[in-house]
Amino acid sequence: MAACRHLLPLGAMLAAAGFLLLVTALPRTRAAGLSAGSLATLGEAAGLIREQALVAPKSERAMVQDMLRAYCHFFDPYGDYLTRREMRAFMESGSSDYFGVEMEIARRQGRLLLFPFPGGMAERRGIRAGDELIAVDGAPVGEQSVFVIGSTIRGKADTMVHLTVRRRGGVPRIFSLRREAAHYSPVHGRSFARADYVRISRFTRDTAGELQALLRQTGDHVTPLLIDLRRNQGGNLRAARRCADFFLVPGRAMLQMRTRSRARVISSRLPRETGRRVILLQDRVTASAAEVFIAALVENGRAVSVGETSFGKGLAQRFFPMADGAALRLTFAELLTPGGNRFNGKGLPPRYILETPSPAPATAMPDEQFIDRILDITKILPHR
Repeated sequence: MAACRHLLPLGAMLAAAGFLLLVTALPRTRAAGLSAGSLATLGEAAGLIREQALVAPKSERAMVQDMLRAYCHFFDPYGDYLTRREMRAFMESGSSDYFGVEMEIARRQGRLLLFPFPGGMAERRGIRAGDELIAVDGAPVGEQSVFVIGSTIRGKADTMVHLTVRRRGGVPRIFSLRREAAHYSPVHGRSFARADYVRISRFTRDTAGELQALLRQTGDHVTPLLIDLRRNQGGNLRAARRCADFFLVPGRAMLQMRTRSRARVISSRLPRETGRRVILLQDRVTASAAEVFIAALVENGRAVSVGETSFGKGLAQRFFPMADGAALRLTFAELLTPGGNRFNGKGLPPRYILETPSPAPATAMPDEQFIDRILDITKILPHR
């Protein structure tokens, strides 16, 4: 029995997508290289499973859905499959009529971890980065998609959602949060005697505009600029590229993106906003688009990095809609640094190693002593 449980992912799952095309009668052009023999084999295996397996699937459609989810989870750690109903709920939850509690959800090593936005509602109510989500409104989250869970947490303004959360293996407790309409600002800054400090908590469609306004407000000072990316898990890759544009002259490589069919270099294209020397703060949670931003500045000689080795998520995903309204979220590209270096799975090491735990709450600004410590380590002094 144990052996059979491993054979399904390695055998049937390999062509699960083709089986879905068969049972949903998609156009032949979508079969993408699956031969009639392969489709027949899948059909035969499905029949045997339905007729002979001790635990029979609920239905043919349920079996196909389970196979697709198993493929995504087994071969693509960031992949997912959403049914038509789940995809519709996910799209509706992103409308202007639905509101959340200002946090991100990530599946790490089989657990669903919460990462509240600095200063957002979830953090204000006591949820901390790395807390494990156990249930939503009393329903266990189990192996559900993070997108499905996110859709469940979001809802109409002024309604309540109850999250069962466990911290560091402790006793679970329930946090009751009221969904509300609120604008979250991903960029905060403060000026110190020896440097200007900017915290970018995540890359959103608002990040570039807020960062640009702050850079223009502080001007092209002789003092260094310290950009804090600790606890920044990434977000919108396009926004991170736009922010990197502010520090690079046009035509400099910012990122390489490699798909199955080609590799391309993405270069800066807009006039830079500042020539100030930059120090980047990173930690083990810093990931994805934030790592792209760091690599773009560091490998182009525009910044030095301080902190811990970053998380190491150098993969890009997107949703691929299917004919029946469902969707596959697949990793379609690997992200490389401007010099073509891989960082997925290993992270970006800092130039200067330093444990700099992010303050809690994360909106707390550092003090003058902290700024002096970073400047002394990097030996970056104001221009004379």
